[in-house]
Amino acid sequence: MHEALTEYLADETVLPWQTANWQRLSEAHRSGRLPHALLLTGGEGLGKSWFAHRLAATLLCSQPQADGKPCGSCQNCRLLQAETHPDFTLIRPEEPGKAIKIDTIREFTQKGSLTSRSGGFKVIIIEPADALNTAAANSLLKTLEEPVERTVMILVTARSGALPATIRSRCQRYHFTPPDESDAAGWLQQKIKGGEDIRLLLSLASGAPLLALKLAQDGTLAERAKMIEELSSILKGSLDPLIIAQRWTGLEQKGVIKWFSGWVIDLIRVKIASESAQIINVDQRERLQALARKVNSRKLYTLMDRLFEANRTLGAQLNTQMQLESLLLDWAAIGAE
Repeated sequence: MHEALTEYLADETVLPWQTANWQRLSEAHRSGRLPHALLLTGGEGLGKSWFAHRLAATLLCSQPQADGKPCGSCQNCRLLQAETHPDFTLIRPEEPGKAIKIDTIREFTQKGSLTSRSGGFKVIIIEPADALNTAAANSLLKTLEEPVERTVMILVTARSGALPATIRSRCQRYHFTPPDESDAAGWLQQKIKGGEDIRLLLSLASGAPLLALKLAQDGTLAERAKMIEELSSILKGSLDPLIIAQRWTGLEQKGVIKWFSGWVIDLIRVKIASESAQIINVDQRERLQALARKVNSRKLYTLMDRLFEANRTLGAQLNTQMQLESLLLDWAAIGAE
């Protein structure tokens, strides 16, 4: 989890928009029907990982509170906090954006079996589960088909469609959706110290409160504003797209593609509906309306397809600068004919 978010979430029993899923899971636990495998799905910034770790802490705690919050002081809680609990396993890619390989799955399935060492629960979290390569997914499937009593596997993903159907069908799914805008705004106002535009943050975060909180804390908004100015200047011919591509190469690529794609999507929407268009960059409507009159619809859709492909191949062994140069050259040539 983003470090700056930890302090805000430390005292939360359950995030407000997660209450229904938490109650459903708590009831299953109380009645002895806790699934052996859970699939937590939903967009980025909704707290799926936090939910998974809070569930793990609750299941491993010797003396959980009535509301399900772990006590934080028993031996199991202390071991979990020290990341030395023998009955907790966290499986992630070795590097962000890389695959989870079969050797990693084999290691946890063969390491003293899947049975709890302490006599309580054993919990395995896999995140993001869509990072499993084909061989690793097949290996995990064999484990899911032969559940071990009091062993719970929690798969976390924002891209459930990337998981094999055979994996999805063997997990009980808990889906997370953004809260109502008013509820999300109320929660954010309690967490953010400053005069940030809450509505803009939620729009940029597709309604996800934790992502909106992160955007308010890590300087992302300033970088986004700079990128918008650069895109506008490229279209005017006052900035060289190759120079901007070189600068963007040094940025976090997931964010670069996200903002660029959002800008193009908004232009498409404004060309179609103008004043009534539901746009992502709500603070840029006037600029988008002015640009929409100058760009070619066919070229916009072609560029959008290319940006979708760039997003799909994030993390692959591609030449990032060459890819950005190609995308920005297309952007520079997007004027109406």
